[in-house]
Amino acid sequence: MHKTDWTLKAILMTIALFLGMIAVRPFFEPVNVMAQVAKFEHVLVLSPVFLYKGQQGFLVMDQRNANIWFIPRVDERYQTPVFVVRLPFDKLDQAPQ
Repeated sequence: MHKTDWTLKAILMTIALFLGMIAVRPFFEPVNVMAQVAKFEHVLVLSPVFLYKGQQGFLVMDQRNANIWFIPRVDERYQTPVFVVRLPFDKLDQAPQ
């Protein structure tokens, strides 16, 4: 009985040692992580509730090209986006007339 008790303690001590090594490793070798860019980071919600041509939905702006889109909502489902207007942000750099 004494030999199996010693073997069991040795096995448990070895397991504890290896688990401790795994737990301590990030403190000595930090892991570099990189976040992924959001898929729709360029979309800005202008109005969460908006009426356009009698339909309720929400208004969004694509910040890459300054396009304004209306996304209608029918029966709690969103439909195909409708182009509304393009804001002329390129004219902001010109001097006032």
